[in-house]
Amino acid sequence: MADSTDYLKAYADRYRDMFPVRLATIAAIVILSFWVLGWGWAANFALFQFGLYIPLWHAVQTARARPDAPGAARRFRLSAEIVTLCLASHNALFILAAWRAEPEHLDYLRLLLAGNLMVGAHQVHISRASFAAAVVPPSLAVMVIASYQVGSDPRLLGAVALFVLGVSAAAWRQWGSDRETIDLMITVTERSRELRAALAEAEVNRAAAERANKAKSRFLAMISHEVRTPLNVILGLTEVLRGRRRPKAEAAVIDDMADAGGMLLRLLNGALDISKIESGQVDLHLAPVDLGERLDAIARVWRSRVDELGLSLEIELKGAREHFVVMTDEGRVEQVLINYLSNALKLTPTGTIRILARALPAPDGRIDLDFEVHDQGPGVPEDQRERIFLPFEQLDAGRKAGGAGLGLALCRASVQALGGALGVRTAKPQGAVFWFRFTAERATLSPAAVPSPSPSPAVDAASHAPRVLAAEDHPANRKLLALLFQSFGLDLVLVENGREAVEALRAAPFDLVLMDVMMPVMDGVEALTAIRAEEAAAGRPRTAIHMLTANVFEEDVARYMAAGADGVLRKPIEIPALQAVLTAAAPQTADA
Repeated sequence: MADSTDYLKAYADRYRDMFPVRLATIAAIVILSFWVLGWGWAANFALFQFGLYIPLWHAVQTARARPDAPGAARRFRLSAEIVTLCLASHNALFILAAWRAEPEHLDYLRLLLAGNLMVGAHQVHISRASFAAAVVPPSLAVMVIASYQVGSDPRLLGAVALFVLGVSAAAWRQWGSDRETIDLMITVTERSRELRAALAEAEVNRAAAERANKAKSRFLAMISHEVRTPLNVILGLTEVLRGRRRPKAEAAVIDDMADAGGMLLRLLNGALDISKIESGQVDLHLAPVDLGERLDAIARVWRSRVDELGLSLEIELKGAREHFVVMTDEGRVEQVLINYLSNALKLTPTGTIRILARALPAPDGRIDLDFEVHDQGPGVPEDQRERIFLPFEQLDAGRKAGGAGLGLALCRASVQALGGALGVRTAKPQGAVFWFRFTAERATLSPAAVPSPSPSPAVDAASHAPRVLAAEDHPANRKLLALLFQSFGLDLVLVENGREAVEALRAAPFDLVLMDVMMPVMDGVEALTAIRAEEAAAGRPRTAIHMLTANVFEEDVARYMAAGADGVLRKPIEIPALQAVLTAAAPQTADA
């Protein structure tokens, strides 16, 4: 409900708006009075009527200027009621006096009295008392004149009384409509005030959310860089070791290390997708994948953790092995399976965790894939089965197990990106079955390329080995690059920051530059900008420069390309991508 301040302001505004009409009415009566009755009567009417509007105007302006002052509403109401009573009473007494003094003008006075009654009754009134003050004096004057005129004939008196009653009833209805209009105006004002407050609060929340989003982006960028840098060394050295002859037992261990590092990298990429999930954008990287082999690799990597917990893990494949070779996003599928398996390990106190995979040809020639992870945990209540796939939503069991509430949300985003569905149902005799399914195109795997200890297969006999300059501040990464390029049999020069890279290019030409981004003294983007500027100023040929960095968010890549980069290689280094860049950079010999 609106407070007295709102009503006071509304009525004060309405009273102010009625002043032109009332003052024009008084001026018209003054002119008519001068015409009919003479200047004395006109001056009397003007003096009292205009004089009474002075205190009313003052009361209105005071109410509008200080509506929240103590007692403001009461003072304005009393002022309006008193002035209205004085105006109406003066009107009535003026007409009665004129009638007694100059009865020959009775017809004029009757009409004047009727007009005053109607104008006064239909004006804005702040209260019932104000309405009565405007209606009663002219009504009494009408009845007095009618009583003297009609003599003993009550019929005309009744007609006059009916006229007064009709005018009063119409005015009363008008007063009620005015009251409702003001209530509506005040309600609209209140809603507008609430809306402005809500918009202001929403703007504050939006600004806070934007700051939080920027902080989250900075945090994700920092996590990406700090995790990818050591992971680059681990996976790079693993690739170097895999390219050398080793006893069979050691080779198996190195393969497990490579599988585990690859899974960690794909999980990192998936976790960093939370910002894309929030905006509804999830990228797919489709490639031929043997999902049966991926399940075997997951089982090998996680077997030691399963044994530590005193559990057992069973993998069951249903369908021909070749049907598990499909065109899909390996990281997305692996992410869902590992999240499901990780949850199962957290929530299963004892017993067996079972992973079931089915691959069946679809009528359209594609492959229908269905995966299930059976645990023996507490299960998921039916009314919570949708909620747990939302970001940061967890059951008590998951919260106690130390989850962050993001794993299943990432799973849902990945499966939806694959065009599939996922969910959970009750297992028998206990536990839960987390499932997901999707359809993929058939595929054929080509033999995987691995680094060779002989000169790089990326450089054929018709080419010279490219001279490569690599700017990298991290000592372990420099050591890794030296080992990789040694195994490729290529010429590599290493520097520690962007300034050294600029100076090295001034001293000698290179076929390819691999430029880290976050470096001391001069970062990679500054160095890239300086190199492109010097090439343009000196007319030097454009050197191929690829950023080699752990900062690979879309906005980062766009920034590198805008600065003049020819491409971006991300850490951990992907050997096929590096070999493709080396092949493109290798100078060709002239034809004989």
